[in-house]
Amino acid sequence: MSAFQESLRAQFPGAQDESIFLARSYAALSAHGFRSANTLTCVGVCRDELCRSLVWKARDVWGEAFNFSSLGGMLTLGTAGFRAAHYHAPIADGRERYLYIVMPHIGIGESGEFGSCVRAGRHGSSAACGALTSVLEELHGGGLDLTLDHDNIEYSLLKEHLAPRVSVEKTPDIASLTHTMSALIYDELEHMIDLTVDLKVADYAVITGVQIHRPVSGSMVWVNQSYACVQGRRYPLAL
Repeated sequence: MSAFQESLRAQFPGAQDESIFLARSYAALSAHGFRSANTLTCVGVCRDELCRSLVWKARDVWGEAFNFSSLGGMLTLGTAGFRAAHYHAPIADGRERYLYIVMPHIGIGESGEFGSCVRAGRHGSSAACGALTSVLEELHGGGLDLTLDHDNIEYSLLKEHLAPRVSVEKTPDIASLTHTMSALIYDELEHMIDLTVDLKVADYAVITGVQIHRPVSGSMVWVNQSYACVQGRRYPLAL
C-alpha cells in the first residue's frame, strides 16, 4: 500500500473516485424520485481551480448546477442565495427537488502528507486548501484575527464561523481542520435548509464530505453525511 493510500484510509476511509461517487449518488437518489430532469443541483466547493472537476462531473450527471462555492467551501450565499436557487428548480408532479453537494477539500501528497497538492506550471508542492492553511498559520501565530476585512470578506467570514470550533490551546492539523470544516458546512447547510425549504412543496437531498486531490491527477470524494428528504421524511443514502 502506498503512503498516499495509507493516509487516505486513515482519515477518509471509503473515499471513492468522483465519477463513481456521482454515479452511485444518482442511482441512490433515483430510487427516491430525484433525476436530472426534475432536480436542481446546488454544488458548493472551494474556489480553488482543482475543485472544479467535481462541478463539471456533477453537471455531466445532474445537469447545470447552481453555484454555492466560496473559499474553503464555506456557504456564504445566505437565505437570498438559497431562495434564488430554489426558484430555479423544475416543478414535476407538483414538487420541487433540490440536491445539495457541498464540501471542503484537501490534498494528499505522494508521501502521504496532508494539505499538499501539485499544480500545473508550478514547481514543488502547493497547499490545498490554501484558505484553511492560512487559518492554521493564524492559529499557530497566536489566534484568529476576527476583524471583518471588507477587502477579504469571504476569508473573514470563514474565520468567524470556524472560530467557535478551534482553539490556540489545541491547534488542529490540516486533516482535522478539514474534518471540522466539513462538519461546519453540514451544520450551516442544515440551518439554511430550515430557513428556506418549504417541505409542503419541495423534496431535497444532502451530500457532504471532503473532496480529496490525489498526488498526480484526479480527485476523490469521502462522504460524511447523505440523505434524501421526501415528503418531509428522511431516508439515509447508501453511497
